[in-house]
Amino acid sequence: MESLKFNSLPELFFATCHREDFGGWYQRQNGDWTHFSKESLERDTQALALALHNRGVKEKESIGIIAGSSPYWIMADIATQINHAHVVPLFPNISSENFAFQCEDAVVHILVINNMNDLDAPLKEILTKFTTIICIDAASPLPENGIYWDELLAEGYGMLQDPENANWLHQQIGAICPDELFSIIYTSGSTGRPKGVELTHRNMLSQIQSILDLYTVDPEKDRCLTMLPVAHVFERMAVYFYILNGATIYFADSPKNAARIMTEVKPSVMIVVPRILERLYESMTAAADKARGPKRILIKSAIKLAKLNDPTKKRCHALKLYDKLVYSKMRSAIGGNFRLIISGSNALNKSILRFLLNIGLPVYEGYGLTECSPVVSANCDHALALGSVGKPLKHLQVKIGENNEVMVKGDSVFTGYHNMPELNAEIFTEDGFFKTGDQGSIDEKGFLSLTGRIKELLKTSTGKYVSPNPIELEISRHPLVEQALVIANDRKFASALIWINPEGARRLLRISKEDFRMDLALKSLRVRESVFRHINRINRKLNHWEKICRWVLIGDELTIESGLLTPTLKIRRKVAEERYADKIEGIYETPNPVAKP
Repeated sequence: MESLKFNSLPELFFATCHREDFGGWYQRQNGDWTHFSKESLERDTQALALALHNRGVKEKESIGIIAGSSPYWIMADIATQINHAHVVPLFPNISSENFAFQCEDAVVHILVINNMNDLDAPLKEILTKFTTIICIDAASPLPENGIYWDELLAEGYGMLQDPENANWLHQQIGAICPDELFSIIYTSGSTGRPKGVELTHRNMLSQIQSILDLYTVDPEKDRCLTMLPVAHVFERMAVYFYILNGATIYFADSPKNAARIMTEVKPSVMIVVPRILERLYESMTAAADKARGPKRILIKSAIKLAKLNDPTKKRCHALKLYDKLVYSKMRSAIGGNFRLIISGSNALNKSILRFLLNIGLPVYEGYGLTECSPVVSANCDHALALGSVGKPLKHLQVKIGENNEVMVKGDSVFTGYHNMPELNAEIFTEDGFFKTGDQGSIDEKGFLSLTGRIKELLKTSTGKYVSPNPIELEISRHPLVEQALVIANDRKFASALIWINPEGARRLLRISKEDFRMDLALKSLRVRESVFRHINRINRKLNHWEKICRWVLIGDELTIESGLLTPTLKIRRKVAEERYADKIEGIYETPNPVAKP
């Protein structure tokens, strides 16, 4: 096992609070940024830990957090760990069924929320089952079993006056073993019942230490922007990586405000999922629509070259010219200070990746799973291969098993799912490798590439298997397409649900935002013919049983709140198939399938 610099995450956190170069954190609220000094972070976390202990939190119990990303989230996380208890991250848009299951499965008695009004009605009805509801927002309605965050802190600060309690804190932190659980994270996959991933301090600490070999963060120069939910392990890992480096963190209020936040913060480091970068790409290239005459031609030419040029090759003179005239302005529009952008959760559109790299945004793609804390591999400036998900982290062993399955072993890989012994016996090989369920290959230089997901193989009624993920990614590369979902299970041929990107449709139809109507765009022959040509190009590369024979366009907005997307913006297959069952049945009612507009 790798030698750890710290034995636990609380030990790491408090060591950072004592660093001279640590500038604290910021949170965006109502358009303003609130500063949390390192002194307040340390003392508030200590007070919270004591108050939780005073309220009966015991070792190996669980505390649920269902709140947006903020310093409060991390303080609650650390305070829970000091009590040798586990944090269960929860999402506000979670179904009441899954919410109840996760809280019962992990034995959650205390719940931390931001504001009662953030929760859906079915979730509010379940709150009476908890012993204590901690409301961070002082403006939140307070349930009968509730207490405000500030009141809890006041309780803890009173306890801090007693030297014995200070000793208790020291002893609690010192007694944390690296192999002790710090969190149970329920996977929010696209199919099936959530599974509780048990992660230890060693899992997370070995992960963030290993990432130091890939990326550097300067506490005096870098500004790290947290845009994704900290409840997701990808962003939570990133926050602990920033803490390890003593970096200043800015907690955003919503990804919807991304462009504005970037101009305010001028961040240099950020973790993202592909959809955020795709939105940035759309906003950056929108200038071409507004420009006229020679300026329009210039911007269009610059965009086209950036999308086609190989960014790993030496920059041509045209790119250097466009950088002065066009690309530099695009970078300035999002702060102009980015030094490191890491993208994960799904593959990024290749032409968009080329574009971002060519205009001077250092975007690196990686791969991971919650079960691996989560990063398995990643590209970086000194080891980059476009189209791959990079080389495995140094502390991990990665190999390709049967059916091209990616298999992982190492200190950041979990030991099993919570309360699922039978499944745990199946997911590891005899020599200890975790079976990821993802298919891939490793080239001669050690770069890992993904080709599909075994668990999501669809079987047609003719007995042929279709891997939907690569096909869905290809369909989604078109500017008209927001996302796609391939349908083939127990069907005689493959088809697809295709969600239209309103911005792409508006540009194609050359309609202003004010005049754009999705219902008319769906009926547009120009839109349908463009999608038709795109599907035909994709079909030429597929086996005959994989070809998309029919498809239907959908104009509904894809959001996490609607239940159609996971927190990392992937489509929930089961939910989508149920919600659009009538459209799917309509696809298969017509004989002689032909992919036509």
